[in-house]
Amino acid sequence: MALAASMRSNSAAQPRAIKSFLGLTLLAFLAACWQSDWTFSSYCGRHFGASNRQGRALRHTAMRYAPASVSEAWQNHFDAFGEQDLDKIMLDYDETSTVTLYNNADGSKVVYKGTDHIRHMFTELFDGLSDLSTLEAPVSDVYEMSGGGGQVFLVWKCPGCGFDTATDTFIFGPDKKIKFQNIVVTEYDVE
Repeated sequence: MALAASMRSNSAAQPRAIKSFLGLTLLAFLAACWQSDWTFSSYCGRHFGASNRQGRALRHTAMRYAPASVSEAWQNHFDAFGEQDLDKIMLDYDETSTVTLYNNADGSKVVYKGTDHIRHMFTELFDGLSDLSTLEAPVSDVYEMSGGGGQVFLVWKCPGCGFDTATDTFIFGPDKKIKFQNIVVTEYDVE
């Protein structure tokens, strides 16, 4: 009987000891993650064969990317477009972003919402812009608004890739992310 009572009293203390141990272990783990830049995706990359260097570099770039003005954000976007740098151009969008694309040539209209869909749109667009030797952007007007937002009006063309005309209107939020982008193109298939 005394042994049973002793086991009960020790078993009551065991959950507290286990909780304390688990709590300290969790704190140590979180501290290590904070210092070592650990993420779940990096864990999966190491343990399931994928490389995480590119993801880590992109995450660091995204953490540093904080344009002070719409002009700075626009310069990033414009440069990324010319370089066809998908990761760089996506720094200008977030999950609240919406891009509407209308093609005068066939009357099609597609709406892309959020970063996954917008990334897909740029992947297809960059595939179609295989020869930038005829790319021109004769109009690129940037308008800053008090409060931090603004807009950009862009006119461009790339006839060598089938884009006879194109206009974009970008609406930037106070966080300098593109919230709305409206694109009208006249795109024909190029043989």
